[in-house]
Amino acid sequence: MVRVKWLIPLVEFISLVQAAQVQFSLDLTWQRGAPNGLERDMIFVNDQFPGPALIIDEGDEVTIDVTNHMPFNTSIHFHGIEQKGTPWSDGVSGLSQWAILPGASYRYKWVANTYGTYWYHSHDRSRIMDGLYGPIQIRPSADRDTPFSMISDDPDDIEAMTKAQANAELVVLSDWDHLTSDAYMDALKYSGYDIFCSDSVLVNGRGSVYCKSSEELTALQPPQIRAVITDPLTDKGCDPFMRVVQGDWEHHPELLPGGLNSGCTPSDGLKTGFIVDPEAKWASFNFISAAGLKALAVSIDEHPMYVYEVDGRYIEPQLVDVIPIYNGERYSVMIKLDKEYASYTMRVAGNGNQVISGYASVTYQGGEDNERQSTPYIDYGGVNTTAEVVSLDTQHLPPYPPILPAAKADDFHLLTLGRINSSWEWTLDGTTFLPADLAAMEPVLYNREAPGLDSSLKIETKNDTWVDIVFQLAIPEPTKLQPPHPIHKHSNKAFLIGSGMGTFTWSSVEEALSESTDNFLETPIYRDTFVTAPNGVAWLAIRYHVENPGAFLLHCHMETHLHTGMGMVLLDGVDAWPEVPHWS
Repeated sequence: MVRVKWLIPLVEFISLVQAAQVQFSLDLTWQRGAPNGLERDMIFVNDQFPGPALIIDEGDEVTIDVTNHMPFNTSIHFHGIEQKGTPWSDGVSGLSQWAILPGASYRYKWVANTYGTYWYHSHDRSRIMDGLYGPIQIRPSADRDTPFSMISDDPDDIEAMTKAQANAELVVLSDWDHLTSDAYMDALKYSGYDIFCSDSVLVNGRGSVYCKSSEELTALQPPQIRAVITDPLTDKGCDPFMRVVQGDWEHHPELLPGGLNSGCTPSDGLKTGFIVDPEAKWASFNFISAAGLKALAVSIDEHPMYVYEVDGRYIEPQLVDVIPIYNGERYSVMIKLDKEYASYTMRVAGNGNQVISGYASVTYQGGEDNERQSTPYIDYGGVNTTAEVVSLDTQHLPPYPPILPAAKADDFHLLTLGRINSSWEWTLDGTTFLPADLAAMEPVLYNREAPGLDSSLKIETKNDTWVDIVFQLAIPEPTKLQPPHPIHKHSNKAFLIGSGMGTFTWSSVEEALSESTDNFLETPIYRDTFVTAPNGVAWLAIRYHVENPGAFLLHCHMETHLHTGMGMVLLDGVDAWPEVPHWS
């Protein structure tokens, strides 16, 4: 990484046609379902899982009426939507709204002032793990500059890619377990273990449970993980609870529910299939990670992917075979439909914290009866099958068109994150836990001084300022590693400006830049999720512009970590605090 002089971004002027008013109704129910062939209680949205896709055009004025028919509280967060001027529609119980009680409804209203791929999900306790999520696509305005000319200079190709983007396949990737979210969180609490084992990987809500021997799964473990996890994996491909991961805290293995970390029960569920028209020349697949626990890797056999959008914003296209995707992240890709008319496997594998896979198919029209087997880029454990396979470099995602942060920030915050007190409790500020049930509090947006939230869990900022946050990864002995943490910022995106191993010893990013230029990116990355290093003491720095006053969450998007405390509240623009409308 090279030091550069950053500039304040130019204002992007967008000519939009008269905004349309669009309305959606989402009815939430608690029913029996079997996404992977094993039945359990789960959440359905409008009687389907995942919830229906919300297809919107840039500039639309959006109204979403949510009715809670379930036996517990809920809320819906529109992940990645900036909510400029509408912080009361961010959808976090106890922060931006009161929880939606059983039998009650809530109306969300916001403007689609950004384009791209997003998703909606529960933000009350850990109901994502019970199925409350669905995709959002905001189609760009007609005059939006796209990066497709960087993929091909053929006008026919560019036209075909523009059409493919407008009719993209929305691909929701998730993990699934036979336990409900409440039962899963109880398992952590009572056993004392940090658990991240699932039964299945789902593609658009469909999958199966594949059972392999412990020996086979252990052999498929990525080499860099195998160097640390030296004991055999369980028959579900999961961590055997070694001291190097779990530490010396108190544990009660006898209180682990059966079948959670071991005891694989196979089942045959449905498999998602995508049909593509080769006459269209190009197809867009927009991947959304709705995983509660899993880091994933996704590929489509024999089809290199041009990654052209990350977290809802264009980048300079990157040609790759495999994409690592963490909880909450979105990657949109363009593939050329120039292969033999046949069916090709989409593979979604665990990326380090479990040897597991899920599958879908991508079939060319006219090739449904071709029985040839496609050649994979990754195996069941997510490891590249050859040295020639190219994985996405997530440190090189140049925004398109270019956009840069201010050259200097007005404020600086250093957060120490990791586990404290036990194997399963996680913090974002080093000392305090964000409450799991925020719904019990008066919404902070309504009252910044509302009781129930420790002052150390709040960062106050002033409007129209630039803020630096450095996340310092700290690992207490005797644990030697922990999973990467996908840190998600609500409201507007931020710039990833640098990262490094060791301890951030400087008093500001400017001081760090003057002494350690190699740790900072020449082209900062602009997105809403930032993944910490997978092991060792390390740090990561982001910079964002305060331009939307309100109360917003900053948190790890692994559900077990957020539930046990890994989050904070950004009180953005306290000098321009919004007045909440009476209808919210």
